[in-house]
Amino acid sequence: MMLKGIVNYIEGNFPSLFYRGKPCLVLWGVVSALLYTYTAIWNYGGLLHKLSQYIMVITFFISVWAYRHIVKSDFVFKLLLLSIAIPWLLFGINLLIDYEAALKYRSLNDLAKLFLFLPLAWWMGGSLNAARKMLAIAFLGLITAILLDANLSSNLISLLSGSRVDFGIHNAQHAALFFGVVYIFGMVFIFSHVNGSMPVSTKLILFLVCLVGVVGVFGARTRATYLGLLMCGFFLLLQIIRYKYYFEFKRPLNYQRLLATICIVAVVIGFVREITDGRFHAQQSSIASVISGDLEEIDSNGIAIRLDAWSESLDWVRQRPVTGWGLEARSDVIRQSDKFDETIKSRLGHLHNSYLELLLAFGLIGFIFTFLLWFTILSNIRKSADSELFFFSLYGSIFVFVVSVFESFLFYWSGIFVISILMAGGYSQYLAKTLHDKA
Repeated sequence: MMLKGIVNYIEGNFPSLFYRGKPCLVLWGVVSALLYTYTAIWNYGGLLHKLSQYIMVITFFISVWAYRHIVKSDFVFKLLLLSIAIPWLLFGINLLIDYEAALKYRSLNDLAKLFLFLPLAWWMGGSLNAARKMLAIAFLGLITAILLDANLSSNLISLLSGSRVDFGIHNAQHAALFFGVVYIFGMVFIFSHVNGSMPVSTKLILFLVCLVGVVGVFGARTRATYLGLLMCGFFLLLQIIRYKYYFEFKRPLNYQRLLATICIVAVVIGFVREITDGRFHAQQSSIASVISGDLEEIDSNGIAIRLDAWSESLDWVRQRPVTGWGLEARSDVIRQSDKFDETIKSRLGHLHNSYLELLLAFGLIGFIFTFLLWFTILSNIRKSADSELFFFSLYGSIFVFVVSVFESFLFYWSGIFVISILMAGGYSQYLAKTLHDKA
């Protein structure tokens, strides 16, 4: 009786518009998806997170087998198979080129990780309310990570004093990624109902979500995050112009104007703060050198280290532009370079640029594959999902695209999780519509 009550509760709160299997399978699938969503930030690598991820994926493949005659023709599922085949193919080619290097640098599952949004979308069941609840649970996971910060008190004091904080979430860049997505999430869901009915309590909660996001972004003080939000605002302004003259969007113009204005104002404040901050002035000479093209005169600072790492990686990419080397080559790009001293080599393990790492690992084949996947997902979501989920996926993607220029988010747990959260809600509705139409 107790098990039946739990199943009924799960089905009631996370109903499905398509058949997902027997009640026991649905229970394991939904609960594991919820745990994965909740634990990803504060328990990454821990038993609870790993176990929930494995169960979510395994139950997904068991459940989706019933629709194998439908999904086998779906382009994204074909890309999923390719994400497994491509690394093995490139690994085989590299074995013929340099056997020892191929074994040392092999990367066989990094493309497949980009598809973690699929099982999450599957267990959402295609319901808008279920997607909202899943996103709320992800936000609670971030709040839990903050509350579990061993230095929470001192970090709050540092935050109030204007110092940089990350609340123990790996480092400031990764914390800023989460807070930036939270800010976009709050803005999108508030203004998608700007002319509609929404309980005051819900608006208040979403306002607090936005507040947490913007405070976290300013606390992390990551310029890439400000730039990402600025690009979101810029893209929204372009949409407003196109809406006025060419297109008819699902939501009123006020929604996009308000969201664009708030994004831009928030980012301008952040940029002004950075300009008046010592970190910006300390790197002005490097910025000037880059603009003038005099790369030999770059000072030894954060920007310089990134530029040197990117320059070194391009030399490796030119040697194997089509097949790449394998992701683990990024460490040797740093270790074998004469541009870095031993201190930097010991603490710099990646290139701080997702796209260069993508080219280094899988060459043009992997690069084209990844952007084809992203375009296909967004296109499918646009055709099938509620506008608030589509806009969340779209603006969140723009944000991730920008910040990934400065961090290796496409190959890091934080980026993989954010991509899953951005895509799962909208893609869940696409799956429900596709399965219903073709069943």
